[in-house]
Amino acid sequence: MIAQRLAAAKEQLARTIVDRLRIDIVSYRLIEGEPEFDDAVAFSVRCIEALVEGILGGEGISQSLLRDTREMARQLVTQGVSMNAMQHSGRVFGASIWEAVVASVSGGDEAERDAAMEIGGRIWRLVDVISNTGAHAYLDEITDRGLLGRQLLDALLAGRGDTEFVHRLARTLHLRLGDSHAVVLIRGDGVPIEEAPERPLATRVALDHIVEAARSRLRPSSGSLLAGIRLGDVVALYPVSGPDELRRVRHDSATLARGLSVDVSIGMSGWHEGLASIGLAYSEAREAVEIAVGTGIRGRAITLEEVLVDHMLRSSSHAQRLLDAALRPLLDYDREHSAELVETLQAYLAAGTNLTQSARLLTVHPNTVVYRLRRIRELTGRDPQSIDELLVLFLALKLNELRSPW
Repeated sequence: MIAQRLAAAKEQLARTIVDRLRIDIVSYRLIEGEPEFDDAVAFSVRCIEALVEGILGGEGISQSLLRDTREMARQLVTQGVSMNAMQHSGRVFGASIWEAVVASVSGGDEAERDAAMEIGGRIWRLVDVISNTGAHAYLDEITDRGLLGRQLLDALLAGRGDTEFVHRLARTLHLRLGDSHAVVLIRGDGVPIEEAPERPLATRVALDHIVEAARSRLRPSSGSLLAGIRLGDVVALYPVSGPDELRRVRHDSATLARGLSVDVSIGMSGWHEGLASIGLAYSEAREAVEIAVGTGIRGRAITLEEVLVDHMLRSSSHAQRLLDAALRPLLDYDREHSAELVETLQAYLAAGTNLTQSARLLTVHPNTVVYRLRRIRELTGRDPQSIDELLVLFLALKLNELRSPW
């Protein structure tokens, strides 16, 4: 029987098919190393076995084979084989099997000729199913939901942006990397930040919603936005050509926050030149989002530079307690007497301790500023005209601003 002849020759036939692919398809010739081709031979054997099983009345195209097909498609994506090449390989497989069937048919046996025609239909049905399954797996893989997108994101965040591996992945994904990227981290309220192979459905839905919103709202002027999920945070790599474009990143991040149905904290990096610096930018953005979460800042992106004071103070609860105590009398006094001592202190700092300029900012007489500064000294025990004591008041103000909602 023809099926038995195919089964007996399956190993040699599979190697013939793979050798033909290496000759016919350029991208297969670019794959380095034999293990990948050993996998291709083993997969071809599985397909021949499925064909034989179907001819003999068995299951044929099993779920196991479809899983193997999806895995093979993922490997081909990682190896840089194009979809056209993958689909052409299906046609090469079908043609090679059909040629083997024709060659095995006894010329004078009409029953075998009829069987060969029926087997031909089975061959192309098998090729059709395998090709479609592989194509869907291939397309899934080149989205940032797939392994390839995660590999690219992980490589960039690890500081490997200047490697050929990264540029090859970007080309496969049809992404235009910028010369430099700012990193934006979005953390939804109540979303666990630990890495987990399987998250609850509600968590997956929330993260997917944020990812889609990030793609829609974060719109760089050039290059491609790369968004994915890392340790429970939505991570977006935003192409920027220079430090001036950080304002655009900040604006888009605020637009993103306003458009979400959940509260989010957003940390973003500063400007760092080159793809290799994305790892450093990621560390900055992660520290910034941690501070935003801890201080209750929502609805806007903050950089580590903005929260530098809090960053330095996070490790010292004693320092935070001292600063809270320094400003508390002014906050209480303003609330109870509808006074403007905190505002006066802010204006005095903004004016570089110039009394005339402070008065202009507050639209009051300079003597009023003098009176209020004296009252600040009486309430806090710290003299705003002393540089060292003014510095404590400045830090206390900064810490209070970080904890105040916008």
